[in-house]
Amino acid sequence: MNKNIKVYLACTGVGIINRGIETFACECFYGLQSTEGLQIELFKGAGDEKLDEHRLWNLPRNGNLAPFLGKFIKRNGYVVEQLSSFLPFVYHIKKGRPDIIFYSDSNLGFQLYWWRKQIGVPYRLVFSNGGPCNPPFSRTDYVQQVAPFYREQALEAGESPSKHFLVPYGINVPNGDPLLNHQQRQNIKQRLGLPCDRPIIISVGWISATHKRMNYVVDEVAALPEPRPYLVMLGYMDESSEAIVNQATLHLGKQGFTALSVPYEQVSQYYQVADIFVLGSLQEGFGRVYLEALIHGLPCVANDHPVMRYVLGSQGTFADLSKPGSMTQAIAQILQQGQPPQAIIHRREYVRERFSWKNLTPAYMEMFHACLAQEKDCVVSMQN
Repeated sequence: MNKNIKVYLACTGVGIINRGIETFACECFYGLQSTEGLQIELFKGAGDEKLDEHRLWNLPRNGNLAPFLGKFIKRNGYVVEQLSSFLPFVYHIKKGRPDIIFYSDSNLGFQLYWWRKQIGVPYRLVFSNGGPCNPPFSRTDYVQQVAPFYREQALEAGESPSKHFLVPYGINVPNGDPLLNHQQRQNIKQRLGLPCDRPIIISVGWISATHKRMNYVVDEVAALPEPRPYLVMLGYMDESSEAIVNQATLHLGKQGFTALSVPYEQVSQYYQVADIFVLGSLQEGFGRVYLEALIHGLPCVANDHPVMRYVLGSQGTFADLSKPGSMTQAIAQILQQGQPPQAIIHRREYVRERFSWKNLTPAYMEMFHACLAQEKDCVVSMQN
């Protein structure tokens, strides 16, 4: 094409809460920002406005008003957050006239689909299905499927192959090797208030029994023989997290675990000093935290599921985590084997080769070009 493709990357939760899709949106913006032939702008729910980064007014899901209003429409605060950002986003769309709107918030996308003709801009909608959502995908133009499992699921449901692109999440991979220096690791542990004389198991995700199954993680670590490893749980905490903290206090003791919600940029410090990464969820849309752990050289214990096998490949330790004792056995095996430096270094290189932005940028550009090349009924109807 003769002109740059203009892409508006929208994710209302950026700056409000750090889940996988928010982290992906930020890294996608920075990872693709300097790509030749692409003009990309980020639209987020909070934070500072910078060059090509715009803050959309919204009612944040973690405030008081969004959950309150959600009760009237029988939806949660997250939906209200998305709906409240729609009109502010429309202003930018009419002003900037993007070629593509790339988004992960499905309810915002539905509005952009329904009101496209009234908005008067023939943009293409590309839904990044990292949640994930199930077919049919009737209210978007194209879908970025981040794992083969979900693309195959969509095709089996009768979706058109030309509508679904298999392009995995990218991630920023630091230069050099993971932190191997023992004394530096000990210094970081002391600064974080972590024990220096025990292996550290880390799990990152919503600290709840829902989906991430942190209750299962607590039970499986508690089943290890004394002196057992120290458990670190990092992630979003809400009223349901209290039950997990109480369970951990009962089974691990107050000196046996940490449960915190910390800014995303601080999570890497905990990865640097951990010895094993575990996640109790039985399925994931992608599981970006696995890549974060591998970047820091950690062996990963995951449920034996096609998505986890796609992301972790030969670097994962897989078990049927629906069964009690499975995670305990996997952790014990890893502790017994030990971790040679070369294996730690290789895990980062694995991520760099498969998922770094440098290596995935061509796939994203190919997806954007293909979306613009295909004739869409929505665009034709707007021209009539």
